[in-house]
Amino acid sequence: MHSILLLAMLALPPAPAGPAPADHVLRGRVTDSTGTPIPYALVRVLEVGRNTQTDQDGRYSLGNLPSITARVSFSALGYAPQVRQVALRDTLVELNVVLTASLIELPSIQVTASAIATTSLESPQPVNVMDRSDVEVARSPTLGEMVATVPGVRDLSTGQGIGKPVIRGLTSTNVLVMDNGQRMETQQWGDEHGPNIEAASAERVEIIKGPASVLYGSDAVGGVINVIQPDLPDAIGRSAFLRGNVALGYTGNGPGPDGTVNLEGATGHVGANATFTGRHFGDISTPAGTLDNSGDKTWNAGGNIGVRDSWGNLQGGYVHRAERIEIYENPAEDPGATPWQQVDEDRARLTGQLPVGGAHLDVAAYYEKNVRQEFEEAGATEPSLQLAASTWSGDVKMHHPAVGPFAGIVGLAGLQSSVDKSGEEPLVPDSRTGALGAFIYEQAESGPWSFSLGLRYDYRQLSVDADPELGVVAQTRDYNSVAGSAGALYRLSKISALVANVGRGYRSPTVFELFSNGVHEGTQRYEVGDSTLVPVTSLNIDLAYRLQSSRVRMEVGVFANQLQNFIYPNPTGQIDSTSGLQIYDITQGNSTLYGFEAAVQWHATTVLHFSGTSDYVHGQNTSIDAPLPQIPPFRATYGFRLEAPDRGLLVAPYLGAIGETIAQQTRYPPDDYSPPGYTIFGLGLGTGFQSSRQVIQLDIQVRNLFDTAYRSYLSRYKTYADNPGRNMIVRLSTTF
Repeated sequence: MHSILLLAMLALPPAPAGPAPADHVLRGRVTDSTGTPIPYALVRVLEVGRNTQTDQDGRYSLGNLPSITARVSFSALGYAPQVRQVALRDTLVELNVVLTASLIELPSIQVTASAIATTSLESPQPVNVMDRSDVEVARSPTLGEMVATVPGVRDLSTGQGIGKPVIRGLTSTNVLVMDNGQRMETQQWGDEHGPNIEAASAERVEIIKGPASVLYGSDAVGGVINVIQPDLPDAIGRSAFLRGNVALGYTGNGPGPDGTVNLEGATGHVGANATFTGRHFGDISTPAGTLDNSGDKTWNAGGNIGVRDSWGNLQGGYVHRAERIEIYENPAEDPGATPWQQVDEDRARLTGQLPVGGAHLDVAAYYEKNVRQEFEEAGATEPSLQLAASTWSGDVKMHHPAVGPFAGIVGLAGLQSSVDKSGEEPLVPDSRTGALGAFIYEQAESGPWSFSLGLRYDYRQLSVDADPELGVVAQTRDYNSVAGSAGALYRLSKISALVANVGRGYRSPTVFELFSNGVHEGTQRYEVGDSTLVPVTSLNIDLAYRLQSSRVRMEVGVFANQLQNFIYPNPTGQIDSTSGLQIYDITQGNSTLYGFEAAVQWHATTVLHFSGTSDYVHGQNTSIDAPLPQIPPFRATYGFRLEAPDRGLLVAPYLGAIGETIAQQTRYPPDDYSPPGYTIFGLGLGTGFQSSRQVIQLDIQVRNLFDTAYRSYLSRYKTYADNPGRNMIVRLSTTF
């Protein structure tokens, strides 16, 4: 693998010959408030994906930078991060930074919620950032389970292999999931479809709560989850190198191994990386027994290669993911059932950043192919349903220089996708979708105030083929929508701020909601679409108070989201004579969601840390005066962590515990069921072991420590099976 990676880097052609653009150098010194240098601080020029570390004297230097206005982030362990804006106009630009000591480890930046990167304290929208350490602690088989540790975010699960993120009570096509900015278009529409994305190698995961349609178009009415991979390295001004890390684990419940290997290297201006993740889990055990046919097998492999210089940068990447997911069925209805899914996903990307005058241009082209097969029993070779989806998408964004107090982006985005079905159970007709959007997003600062303002127009066309079996004639649907947002942030002090944001989002109806007419095995319904559905629109208001001091980090916020033409399945009370399943009509109505989120971290001493969160959502279908389905109940979490200093061969040993209390959901539709509330606990401990060349990290987690029998309201097994019992996870990791 080392040889392949080096050959790939050397095979990339150099930049075209011609007059070289101006070569800009950014350098400076990073110190603390006493003037003491901070070594090993990470310095990142965000717009070009370049980074370096400070030396023992706190000094850094980055050359071959383009002539642009860029945001530069500075972060170091034990200090609050900063993001500074700098105009790279002169050949040599000096930027010195003073970092403030902080016991709280804060994520350095977010890039998903706004056109300009900011710290989480200064983001104009509600955004949470899970950094690398958070991802490692919450590491799970599914993206939904991993991000469910964030206040306001839950997991709609079907066993251990399928987990869909739920943001403030909205899920599926109301939440947009992205891989490094690439839209995931193929697995959001059904309850038993999880986003086919691997977060084990992610640098961080950014979560926007609330509409983000201005920047991302349709499907972002509830929020956005962006899994961000590490920047490509370079060896500009230093020797070529190759390095990597490996993490190996074993899960005791749903027993089986998992592992991730990451490689990265660079020679001169060319850099590349590669990653492989695999896991093979067996059947889940609960306090009441084992759930047969509940295993999961996944492997994910990908890589990126790129070149960067003062003319900009160009990068390409590819990833393949294959999943075999077993589905545990209700033994009272179908004992011995062994249905399973095979999902194969391929994604390719080509991105570039180019300076244009005093601005810079971001260009991206993406391709995604997803093939989903559903089989009725183990050993089956012919799928009962196959859906093959192909999507081309891309965008062009111009980051313009400041005009007065305003800086931001103007952009165009496009999409072309197709869905082809086959198998014994035709659920929807073949279809093609095309979309085009134009948007502008601006930010401004004036004293203690920060403002954001965005506007977007989208046009989308859906064409379906004739399908006599479903009773569908060939036809075309056209949709258009306007989205907007406005936000204001007022800094009460250097460590606290008040934030207000208003956003209008939208999403177009899917082919499944418009034209489905048949058995949907994943939801155990006979679903009938409505071809007259119109786009969903939402108007969301957020208010929040944020505090980030050296010892305390806190955020308390409230929100209200009003949805017009919300699309949902409505039970008719009639039974399909062939399948025996209840018939649901896909229909529309107006709805409201409101609630609150709170999170606090208190670092009492350098070794003792406390944390707590709570969140609540109230969802109501106002058209029929009934609770909305799948609205998570009230939740509170509370925990502590002890961190000891290094001792001998032990590096940063720690011990932590966390509790989670979930109330019973007392507001649910008549055709639903709500299990009792519950409290569960988890335990984590670990340490590094210093070897002669590197640190070997050992981490042990115990989830559901006391083997509590419980059923989550958002588990699709809740009517006939408990959630998993006690689970011990052991993981070893190191660099090389």
